Amino acid sequence: MLTALFHPANFMTRLLGREDRPQPAPAGIRRLLAVGVKAGRLRELPMGKGRMVVHCRSGEVWITHDGDPRDVVLRQDQSYIVDRGARMTAFALRGDAGLELQEET
Repeated sequence: MLTALFHPANFMTRLLGREDRPQPAPAGIRRLLAVGVKAGRLRELPMGKGRMVVHCRSGEVWITHDGDPRDVVLRQDQSYIVDRGARMTAFALRGDAGLELQEET
């Protein structure tokens, strides 16, 4: 019993007030996800439940949503506020594209 109480993992969990499983973020907290798209490749981007913004950190990417005739092209340091709930895909136009997905809950 005493061994379990002072086991490093148990001790740190109690000390920091953390559990082993991830906890949901409080309202208004931003979640960031880095996504890479290889040159000339297509990749589906995950959709969040809150307001989503896609930031292009490197390269150039073409973004489209299923059923939406618009094309969104982002170059490095440009952003796109997602205004559709349909599946979103990205295609790296020039070189590898580095994207950062931001979700505000």
